[in-house]
Amino acid sequence: MALHGSLNTDSKQTLAPVVSLARGVEAPDTLRLTTALQTTLDLEQLLRIFSETAQETIPHQGLTYRNDENRFVVAVGHTGRHHCSYRLNLLGTELGEVALSRSRRFSEQDLAQVEYLLCALVYPLRNALHYREAVNAAHRDPLTGISNRAALEQHLARETALARRHHTALSLIVIDIDWFKKVNDRHGHAVGDTVLRSVAQVIQKGLREGDLLFRYGGEEFVILLNNTAQDGAVQVAERIRAAVAATPCHCEGRDIGVTVSLGVATLAEENGSALFDRADHALYQAKNQGRNRVMHAE
Repeated sequence: MALHGSLNTDSKQTLAPVVSLARGVEAPDTLRLTTALQTTLDLEQLLRIFSETAQETIPHQGLTYRNDENRFVVAVGHTGRHHCSYRLNLLGTELGEVALSRSRRFSEQDLAQVEYLLCALVYPLRNALHYREAVNAAHRDPLTGISNRAALEQHLARETALARRHHTALSLIVIDIDWFKKVNDRHGHAVGDTVLRSVAQVIQKGLREGDLLFRYGGEEFVILLNNTAQDGAVQVAERIRAAVAATPCHCEGRDIGVTVSLGVATLAEENGSALFDRADHALYQAKNQGRNRVMHAE
């Protein structure tokens, strides 16, 4: 059985539940829940706190939060047979959909209790979404739309730790656009920016699901390949090199052809910084040997 509803408001007043409680049934005490929800701005942690605290009032097996606008889903616990879901809207802004699920049906009074609890979630959820947007913006390159150097540093540390913990391969590719300064000098920086965006798109199309692309700075890009040893990383690099060379950038009525040089390294007994340095050294070998080629670190 699935039950759907919505909670929304066009004022700054506290949201009111759609379903009324039966006479003699007390409204849940949301003070502890509200206090707990104010302890974090992390979205996943916020939803976990909500689910754990709501268990005392409405036992459930799992909670799912879906945000179609930003295309992500957060799941807590396990999915049950029956569920109730609510689209949350605050001051005309869609906040996404929250669903609780369990093995037995939700009664009308259960739904009223859920709606009281969701009223306490709306404002903390709005704040967590704003925080998530700010963090994402801080880790996004505004020109190309891909992740930036700050994001690389964060992901490199995490992926290195995961590779060591699970004894899996991790490879890194550093990419540099060949003769990019000449593009800027000859055609202007506006065309150079278009070339950067075009190259980023070509690289992104050549990646597999789970591969991570970053703009390191200037005309340099970095790719992190988890669960990928040297041979696989070199194949990815060669595919990207060939794709960029075969895809001229169309700008202001002109086709501007560019190539890239790539350096590849696979994690050994080292930290993430040393891994990057070895890939960067391999890149400079590629450039010194004529550019438009892939070199891997020994």
